[in-house]
Amino acid sequence: MIKSALLASVFVWLAAPAVAQSCKPAPGADLANCNLAGAALEAADLRNARLDGADLREANLKWANLTGASLKGANLAKADLFHTIFDRADLAGANLTNTYLFGANLIGTSAVGADFTGAYLKDILMEGADLSRANLEGVYMLRAVMNGGKLVEARLAGAQMVGADAEGADFTRADMKKALLSGATLHGAKLDGADLAGADFANAVGADYTRALTPPGSEKTPEDRSFNRMLLDPAQSR
Repeated sequence: MIKSALLASVFVWLAAPAVAQSCKPAPGADLANCNLAGAALEAADLRNARLDGADLREANLKWANLTGASLKGANLAKADLFHTIFDRADLAGANLTNTYLFGANLIGTSAVGADFTGAYLKDILMEGADLSRANLEGVYMLRAVMNGGKLVEARLAGAQMVGADAEGADFTRADMKKALLSGATLHGAKLDGADLAGADFANAVGADYTRALTPPGSEKTPEDRSFNRMLLDPAQSR
């Protein structure tokens, strides 16, 4: 019994460094299910890393490079993602609630079913990104660039997409009730079956509502939700 216990202790001691090493951030590292909550990862190189199911709550990932990384089901709630690069990354089912994504890159990214509730997405770049069935209700997306993006069945009710560049974007069957798209560019965008009830498309160009489930409603006080008001509101435009 004593010998068995001693051998077990030695095994645990030898295995401990390997466990710690397995969660060391690096390009191509396997960090699946790792606990990195609150981690200081500013400017970290995590290209092609595997972070599926990882806990990244409140982590500092400013300027980090996660190009091609897999973050399926990862928890990034309240993470600082200022100018973080997620190009061609997989964020399917990820929790991005209350994240700070100002100036972040999601070019060609897959974020199917991801939750962006409460996220700040000003000046975000997500050309060709797939956010189908993602939850973006009420998010702030001033000047978002989403050309060729896929937002099929996305939840965008109340989303503030003022000045968005969404040429060729696919909003098929998206819930866009009371969304703000004033000043948006929508040439070639698909709004088939989209619910646009109460949405604000003032000064938007190229929008075709003929196949929408519900056309955008008229605003009683459009100046309260105008492009200029959004730009000049210090609480929103900082």
